[in-house]
Order: sequence, then structure tokens, then C-alpha cells
Amino acid sequence: MVAPYADARVKAHVHGMMTATSPEGAAAALRARALRPDYRDLLTRVKVPALVVVGTDDEYTPVSDAEAMHAALPDAELLVVSGAAHMPNLERPEEFNAALAAFLTRVDERS
Repeated sequence: MVAPYADARVKAHVHGMMTATSPEGAAAALRARALRPDYRDLLTRVKVPALVVVGTDDEYTPVSDAEAMHAALPDAELLVVSGAAHMPNLERPEEFNAALAAFLTRVDERS
């Protein structure tokens, strides 16, 4: 879930969250993910601004998937975070928080 080179504290935090989950809960989440419908066609109908964030080293949701979501969403911005995997909010919090704050400011100014 995090890049192999992630900060040791981030690795420990994510590992702690994952190992604190009950086996039954983890299995249920994995089953639900495997059985979920494909909602990608619905992205074209989203009527609110969106920010798609992905880490360059995300193996769970690759950059190509994020690019496809970005392309399908009518009003979206894409942020590809270097030096992060699936959790750029934890792995690169300063960059993530700055991008999110800027996005929310732009959305607020438009409304």
C-alpha cells in the first residue's frame, strides 16, 4: 500500500492499521472489492469537480487507471505524486495537502 522507500513511520502506521483489522473484516472487504460492479461509465455523468490523485508507484491503482478516470470525468484535475504509492496523503502529506487545498479553493471560488 505504500512505496518500499516510504518513511518508516508511514510504513508502521499503515501496517498497524492493516493488522488491526479483523481477518473477517479484511476478507469481507476483499470479497466486496472483487464483486463490485464496474462504475467507470458513470464517471462521464459526474456533475461536480473532482480531484484524482495517484502515486507514481501505486500498484493497486496504477497511474494509467487514474489517467482514465481523469479523462472520463467532465470537470477533473489530475495530480500524480512522485515518490508515493497508494497513499500519497500519508507518503507525501505536504504535497497532497497543498494540492487539495488549492483544489478546494478553486472550487469554492467558482461557486
